Amino acid sequence: MRFPCPIDDTRGLTCPLCEAPTISGATYDPPFVAAACPGGDEVETIGVLDNIRSAMNVGTMLRAGDGANVSRMHLCGLTAWIDNPKVIKTALGAEQSVSCSRSLDGTKCVAELASTGVEIWAIESTPQSTLLDEVVAGPIPARLALIVGNEVAGVDPQLLEMADRHVHLAMAGTKTSLNVGVAFGIASYAVRTARSHRQANST
Repeated sequence: MRFPCPIDDTRGLTCPLCEAPTISGATYDPPFVAAACPGGDEVETIGVLDNIRSAMNVGTMLRAGDGANVSRMHLCGLTAWIDNPKVIKTALGAEQSVSCSRSLDGTKCVAELASTGVEIWAIESTPQSTLLDEVVAGPIPARLALIVGNEVAGVDPQLLEMADRHVHLAMAGTKTSLNVGVAFGIASYAVRTARSHRQANST
């Protein structure tokens, strides 16, 4: 069996399956860092994670948010805080690079964002929702908040009422939705990519 292990980690001295001594088969180069997409100070994407029950999903979304240039995350309701070991394990440092705040009531958080001119998109399939691909093909507000909700219950109905748009992802298989962390990653990157392409084409 081949498996990766940091060179200074003593767990790599024995096989994790049979505990036999191991030998080093290869060494890894530092990860290649690709050039960042062009961005602009005039735009802002905000994440609202409302009642996310899985701390690992929270960490996944923080890491996706870091990559997609999400400026801040509001962790609402029962969503795990950034000191949770499972958040730290999956965020891989993004819990420190993305600004986070906590709110027990997601409706108050979203109302405050809306009052400052932030447009609110709820990532949820509803009778009023629009396909993500179609939404990002059109104008994207300069200041935008993406809401994702509980893995089982979905986005809080009151937050859906407060949202300017409902946005859903296309599903080609038998399931009706994606893991919430995956969905947030796709949506945040779609917004980032659409903005970057428009900025590149306008210069």
